[in-house]
Amino acid sequence: SSIGRTVESTGLRKDGTEFPIELSLAIWQKGEDAFFTIIVRDITDRKGVEEAVRESEEKYRTILENIEDGYYEVDLAGNFTFFNDSLRQLFGYSQDELMGMNNQEFMDKETSKKVFKTFNTVYRTGELDQAFEWEIIRKDETRRLIESSVSLVQDITGEPIGFRGLVRDITGHR
Repeated sequence: SSIGRTVESTGLRKDGTEFPIELSLAIWQKGEDAFFTIIVRDITDRKGVEEAVRESEEKYRTILENIEDGYYEVDLAGNFTFFNDSLRQLFGYSQDELMGMNNQEFMDKETSKKVFKTFNTVYRTGELDQAFEWEIIRKDETRRLIESSVSLVQDITGEPIGFRGLVRDITGHR
């Protein structure tokens, strides 16, 4: 039988500087004998990458929270998977109500056909649509004309997994 555990800790170099390490300990028993191995890894590079990713995510989040335009991400079926507060306010729903909502729930059938056609073209071509106009029906039943960009989101293998874009209320501009 064997037992294993991995923990992060701090190592100490000859010059007295500290650095992050990962300790992997494995202990196993064969009959009356017990054996163990300890593997020590310098994870300075990994920690640097993790910090860079955290900083990038923080910058991304700050930008999205402070822009006036709505930002959205939907899966391939058109269900909201992420959005900023500006988009939530434009649509008039709470965070919980809007999360997972399908785009067909806030448009009429004619608009739904138009939206499907545009998203399908972006899906097939992979090309961004920068100024797509359509009408939404807010939670309070009022209608707003919006201008939206639509781009394809792909996973690391290049497979399409959804769409994202910016939305601007242009009702008063017409």
